[in-house]
Amino acid sequence: MQSLLFRVSVACDGSSSANRGGLCSPCRQHAVVEVRRSCRCAAQAQAVETLPPLSAWIEQRGLPLRKLHVRPEEVEGELSLVVSQPTKKGQPLVAVPSSAWLTQQDVRTSSIGPLVKDLDAWLQIALFLLHERSQPDAAWQGFLDSIPAQPDVPLFWSEEELAQLEGTQLLSSVQGYRQFFEAKFAELEEQLFMPHPDVFPPEVYALDGFLWAVATVRSRVHSPLDGEDVALVPLADLVRHRKVEGAKWVLQLAGGLFSKAQALVVEAERDYAEGEVVTMDYGAPLTEADERKLDSQVLLDYGVLDTNGAQGGFVLSLELPEDDKYYDDKADILELNGLSEAASFVLRPNEEPSEQLLGFLRLINLSGQDCFLLEPLFRNEAWGHMLAPMSEANERSVYVSMMEGCRAALQGYSTTIDDDLRALRDAPPGSRLEKAILVRLGEKQTLDAVLGFFEERFDRIASLEFYQERRLKRLGLLDDDGRTTYDSFFSDGIA
Repeated sequence: MQSLLFRVSVACDGSSSANRGGLCSPCRQHAVVEVRRSCRCAAQAQAVETLPPLSAWIEQRGLPLRKLHVRPEEVEGELSLVVSQPTKKGQPLVAVPSSAWLTQQDVRTSSIGPLVKDLDAWLQIALFLLHERSQPDAAWQGFLDSIPAQPDVPLFWSEEELAQLEGTQLLSSVQGYRQFFEAKFAELEEQLFMPHPDVFPPEVYALDGFLWAVATVRSRVHSPLDGEDVALVPLADLVRHRKVEGAKWVLQLAGGLFSKAQALVVEAERDYAEGEVVTMDYGAPLTEADERKLDSQVLLDYGVLDTNGAQGGFVLSLELPEDDKYYDDKADILELNGLSEAASFVLRPNEEPSEQLLGFLRLINLSGQDCFLLEPLFRNEAWGHMLAPMSEANERSVYVSMMEGCRAALQGYSTTIDDDLRALRDAPPGSRLEKAILVRLGEKQTLDAVLGFFEERFDRIASLEFYQERRLKRLGLLDDDGRTTYDSFFSDGIA
């Protein structure tokens, strides 16, 4: 039996290779609490002060607010996009022309442009933010003044606040982000800042400022203006996060018939009444093949969590052990089916583990007599057989390894599910404490549900249909009830 490694891989896109399954067995019964919603955080008080300058700056950029369907407004301490006139589903709420975006082109034409042109796009824009912030009369000052001095992402949480995430995958991700950004800063300091102190003064390009800049870029960017096409889009970036249907970012041509100019359109996905706050789902899948981002992944990147629709999850990362005597054969089977020797699967409390995950687990645990499927003769069909129970011994290994892994992961938290439910009653609504509790509670509820799934399967393992039984049925040697069909040959005198 192969031991499982329960870990999370830190990735800037928060992606995973899991497929969704059906409904999972419910979590164990725990007390249900009602959590209060709405909050006004002290750190967001600057929203009130920066609203008039931002509105004036937006007008100067060629976006007359009186003609738009939306306006920037302070709502519960946050700058938000509020509907100023009724808008139907499918209509644009606002279209921001590319001339008003902050892009690599703005970086190129600045004094730092020639020195940063070979850096990644997101890094160029982050350094440009620091450059502009240090210039009182900079063209982007009105926009920069509206950006929080300290983003609400966990990267900026205090040690006391991070302690509430003890044992969670989110804490591991935060630590991974910080290590990555600190290493990147040290590299830039040595290769770029120190050789050019006149362009990159140390009081401006310090670690704290660098972390603010990269967190700002990360928390205000959405598809399709990400990756190599990354851009900051004033006004459109005020759309708030909610998991319900609201709006989406769409690129459209913005000029005449032969124009290549583009606009970022915030398109309504439902009817909006005047005065409503425009929202969109930051974690929504981009394609049918994509997974919805977990709450913890959205919180990591954007510093937000929809407490009205909070749902946990856990990222299970698996690897084919290199010391497996059949490593090459198993790796070949995975490659033939578009998979790699390492894979991550998203587990959710209301979904069964996916068919792909179970197949990966069966292949990892394949041993003994079951390894005949690794022979070249079966190579092209081996993965298909992994998607259903192989043998009782193999299935038992899968279930035991997962149950042990879930129990070990649950023991790694400093609180229980019931502890978290009680703590949630007293957590200030919208606070970092509430977010931390919801994340760790969600991870534990997921592990608890997955543990229950495998315990239930383990209890009825003898009733499952395995490879040999399926094969005999295909050959007509077993009926649907599992009885042999050739006994009648003897009783009827046929043989």
